[in-house]
Amino acid sequence: MGSRPKKRFAQHFLADKNIARKIVDLLDITPDDKILEIGSGRGTLTEIIAENAGALFTFEIDRDLMQNLEKKFRDNPRVGVIQKDFLKIAPEDYIDGPYKLIGNIPYDITSPLLEWITRHRKNLIRAVITSQKEFAERVAAEPGTKNWAPLSIFCQSRFDIKVAFDISPKSFYPPPKINSSCLIIEPKDKFIIPDDNIFESVVRQSFTQRRKQLVNNLGEYPGLNREAIHNILNDLGLRRDIRAEHLSIQDFLNLTEKIKATVKY
Repeated sequence: MGSRPKKRFAQHFLADKNIARKIVDLLDITPDDKILEIGSGRGTLTEIIAENAGALFTFEIDRDLMQNLEKKFRDNPRVGVIQKDFLKIAPEDYIDGPYKLIGNIPYDITSPLLEWITRHRKNLIRAVITSQKEFAERVAAEPGTKNWAPLSIFCQSRFDIKVAFDISPKSFYPPPKINSSCLIIEPKDKFIIPDDNIFESVVRQSFTQRRKQLVNNLGEYPGLNREAIHNILNDLGLRRDIRAEHLSIQDFLNLTEKIKATVKY
C-alpha cells in the first residue's frame, strides 16, 4: 500500500480507482491543458491526469510520499512532482496562462484553499475539489435554505459552484468518519462588487444571529439604526421582517450600495 497515512497531515488516500477516474473526468482534460494538483498522495489521480494533460505540476508536502511519486513519474517529462505547501505557491511560478486545478484535499485546509482560488482566479478555467460533504453543501447552497450563509455568498459571488457527486468513506484509506463531495468550481463574473470590504462586512453583520430579522442584525452595524434599515429595506422592496437567509447575492449587493450611501466611512 506504500506510505502509511499520517495523522498530522490528515491523510485519507483515495483508494477507489473508478471514483478517481470519475473525479478526473470532471476536469475535461485536453492535450493543451496545464494542471495543478493539490496533494498527490499516492498518485491515484496523478496517474489518470497524466494520461492526457499537456503539463501537470503535482504538489505533495509529505517527504515519504514524494520519494514514491518521483520514482513513479521520473520518466514522464510532462509531470513535475514538487514538495511544497500548495497554499504558499502561485500558479504563475509554474504555468503561463490558463490552468485547471484538482485535489482531494485535507478538510482542514478547505477554507484557506477557497481563499487561494479567489486570489488566483484570473487564469483559472475550472477547479475540481473533493471536500467534506457538509462544507460542499454550504458552499453550493441556495438562498432560503439552512445552508445559505456568508461562505455561500462570498464564493458564489465570484464562481459558479455545483456539487457533482457524493463519495462514500469506503472509497478512501483509511475511511474518514464523514462523507465527502466532489465540487466543480468555475470563475464567473456575474456580479459587480464595487467594494469587497464593505460587502463582506454587511453580509457578515446580516448573519450575526441567524434567527434574528435583518433589521435587528444590521441595526447594530456602525453608523446605522433600525429606522435607517427600515428605510433601506423599503427602498429595495424587501419585507421589514426579512431574515438574511432569504436575500440573494444581488439583494446583498443592493443592500451594500444603500448602506455605503447612508454611512459615512
